[in-house]
Amino acid sequence: MSPCRLAEFGLATDGMLRMAPILGLPRVLAEHGLDPDAEIRANGCDPALFLDPDNTISFAAVGRMLEHTARVTGCTYPGLELGRHLGLEVLGILGRTVRHAPDVGTALLTLSLDLHLHDRGAVLSLWEGGREAMFGYTLYCPDVPGTEHIYDAALAIARNVVQELAGPDWEATEVRLNREKPKDIKPYRHHFRARLRFGTAHSVIVFPAADLARPLAGANPGAYEAGLRELDSMDAERGGGLAGKVRRLLRRLFITGSGADGADLRAVARLFALHPRTLNRRLRAEGTTFSALLSEVRYEVALQLLRDTHLQTRDIAFVLGYSDSASFNHAFRRWSGTTSTGWRASHGKG
Repeated sequence: MSPCRLAEFGLATDGMLRMAPILGLPRVLAEHGLDPDAEIRANGCDPALFLDPDNTISFAAVGRMLEHTARVTGCTYPGLELGRHLGLEVLGILGRTVRHAPDVGTALLTLSLDLHLHDRGAVLSLWEGGREAMFGYTLYCPDVPGTEHIYDAALAIARNVVQELAGPDWEATEVRLNREKPKDIKPYRHHFRARLRFGTAHSVIVFPAADLARPLAGANPGAYEAGLRELDSMDAERGGGLAGKVRRLLRRLFITGSGADGADLRAVARLFALHPRTLNRRLRAEGTTFSALLSEVRYEVALQLLRDTHLQTRDIAFVLGYSDSASFNHAFRRWSGTTSTGWRASHGKG
């Protein structure tokens, strides 16, 4: 796959994202006295990519460019510099749609469910527990360099997005970043204005759960429903349908560690505002079932974890919602015809 591509339909494909969030990279390079076009070409990309937000680029190319920017400028936080000025506008039709949602929680859930139209190498997640809510970003695309810079940019944008939706008085209580603590954290304090934690398992913005109920100033039921129909139409162009949405939701739940509790028919149906029987009936009309999708996604995620991580079998079993290693191993043999240990020995990174 080419690391970058001129716009076709403005939709990201696997391992790719729309250019919109990184259009500011030439500005960052120029502010440090460098020739943006020369630096972009040095990383194997065409500067013309930066002329259209609907062009697409691979996560690996983004990571390499951000690493290169940090190296040649001496700035250890190019991702933060890139993301701190950005918000909903970089999400195209998805961003325009959620501005009209009834409340913050609905808007963030819509972003989580439909991010794949913009970004096919990471997932957004919304958790609510007790008095806290967390809005997070998790990369699942393998072999991406410079992930710390990508997480910096993503969390900087996420913080701005929540504030755009909740209102100018909104503030996060804590920001957790899946990266080593940088030498200079003052820029992070300045942007996030919240307690900072580095080296965490997930990159998330933490804020009071009560904020999810905040009504949006721009709420417009008609515009929101029209936007959702347009998003569904874009999804249909890709052949996704409801089955594709369920598949992506299940993948997100497993990747973010929520699959053990949330990947059952009743919980998933609730997220789609459907009765479980209605969800399965609609899936059968598309030639599948919830059980079949759950099994397929478990197998896909199992292969990724066996290949790209050093997690032990019992940990993978837990991530995928199995009660013990034996149940997972039985399922894996049914899927693949071999054992998980044997498959990892042949395909893992060692």
